[in-house]
Order: sequence, then C-alpha cells, then structure tokens
Amino acid sequence: MYDLPPGVVFGPTDPEIVLYYLFNRVNGEPMFEDSMNYITECDVYGDPNAWIKVFQETQMERLYFYAKLKKKNPKGKRIERSTHCGTWRCQKDEQLFLNETQYGSKRSFTFVAKNGFNGMGRWTMHEFRLDGVYGNTANHDNYVICCISKKE
Repeated sequence: MYDLPPGVVFGPTDPEIVLYYLFNRVNGEPMFEDSMNYITECDVYGDPNAWIKVFQETQMERLYFYAKLKKKNPKGKRIERSTHCGTWRCQKDEQLFLNETQYGSKRSFTFVAKNGFNGMGRWTMHEFRLDGVYGNTANHDNYVICCISKKE
C-alpha cells in the first residue's frame, strides 16, 4: 500500500492535493492505479486507533487520508470532530489561492486526547477541502483530504 522506493517521499503540493486528488475523488474521476495512489480512505473523525494503526504498520512520519465529513446535524454546517478518545481542535484556517483565484482551504488541527487515551505522541493534521471556485462542486463539502503527522 505504501511501498515507495528507497529515497522517494510522497509529498504533493497543496494545489496537487486539492486540484488533483480531492477534486478527482469528489467527481469520481479516475486517478492513478490503486498501487500508485498513496492516499487511502480512513475514518479520521472516528476511532483514532484506525489511523494510528496505519502509522504503526508503515512506520511513516506523515500520511494522507480521504475522509468523509460527519455533520453534527443533517441540515447544519458544523462538522463533528470529536470521538470517544479525543477531539481534533482547530488551530488555523487558511484560504488557498492559485493565480489569485481561491480553489480550496486548509485547516490545521491538533489531536487532544481524553479519557486516559494514550495516542502515543502528539498528532497534528492539515485538512484540505474544495472552496472558492470549486465551492459549488457536487459533494465538495462531503470529502476532505487529511494529512496527519506525528510530532515527537
């Protein structure tokens, strides 16, 4: 799944994450073969053991996930980012521009554990979403790409 050749790091730019990976995913467009897509589906806002397990298995420092957003109520705009083990707490929100046109947004989060959960370190996440000129794209508010990193 994450077998990269030695010395190769998957490190897409912000525009590549939003305009290629997320845009194509939301619109059901084909991308690379599965073996070449290093962004996998994960319930980032569900059980944290799901993404922590992937870090343990791969020994990677940074991973990318497609995540489906969970609204607090069906007609609302607020997103549920709390689990029984902790909460993703927003730190910063940034609009992303290319040639003076907004195409997306990037939010920074930290994971705050609760109820004695041992998250094995400090975790940060960047959540990428379609906005601006792509704000009316079908399903633009259902999926995001999350880049999670472990901070020592």
